[in-house]
Amino acid sequence: MHQNFYIVDDDKAIQKMLKNIISKNNQGEIIGMSGNGLDAIKDIKRLNPDIVLVDLLLPGIDGVGVVSTLKEHGRKSAFIMISEVSSKKMISKAYEHGIEFYINKPINVIEVISVIERVKEKIRMSMVIDSFEKAMNNMNMFRNCVLSKEVKVDSERDNVERVLAQLGILGEAGKKDIVQIILWLKQQGYGSNKAFLKYKLSEVYEYLNDKYIKEYSISSNANAIEQRVRRAINKALKNIANLGIEDYSNDVFIRYSSTLFDFKEVRREMDYIRGKSNYGGTINVKKFIEGINVILRDD
Repeated sequence: MHQNFYIVDDDKAIQKMLKNIISKNNQGEIIGMSGNGLDAIKDIKRLNPDIVLVDLLLPGIDGVGVVSTLKEHGRKSAFIMISEVSSKKMISKAYEHGIEFYINKPINVIEVISVIERVKEKIRMSMVIDSFEKAMNNMNMFRNCVLSKEVKVDSERDNVERVLAQLGILGEAGKKDIVQIILWLKQQGYGSNKAFLKYKLSEVYEYLNDKYIKEYSISSNANAIEQRVRRAINKALKNIANLGIEDYSNDVFIRYSSTLFDFKEVRREMDYIRGKSNYGGTINVKKFIEGINVILRDD
């Protein structure tokens, strides 16, 4: 699969090294390079590269800021971060803001190529899933028209997506994974009046990975699935906090702020957005998933 690349690093030698690795190994075409975050943001908005290799420590605005800004502007590029920083906290922050993989300097040619191939596979898998869902949606629309224009059937998927739409995350990559998790848990009997089903999130992510392999013949990565889910839920937390700031009595805010999140974390995220705190709120994936199950059961 041919991909377009953009490189962001303030070290010209690193720029040249990455360019040579990509070119000599037929990974794709370099369509731009820059040495600082501000220029990178402008170029990437204009060029829309498929894959961006970005250094963490950059003058002006750091790599996490570059990724976060571009994600907020709706850019779909896949981001690979490269840095000497080994802090687990910094790396975790980078993943939460939208990177796909993290490569430590000094640069290893084999590792760079391996990571690029994995990102390409993820892009291809996402395209296949999107194509499959569009085909299914078209089939459903046709079927509904044939059966009756007056009858509307709400599937479990529709119900889940309706909640995610209210949270403003219907366009997030992790939305697909969240829907699949909830549908699977319902199939297992979770959410009924029976005792709650015990499960480990790690097992759920592995199940999704196996499902994608069997149904789409594409291997994903359980860790990548987890990061997509966490990014989507973090986005939902941010959106709910903003709703609370605008209108504390907003129906969506009231319904979801304590059902899907710990309300203390929502308040902390609100303070962070207002500039009153240096730290935003944190999420609990299980509480979010279980909260949606409760909402769907009670509706």
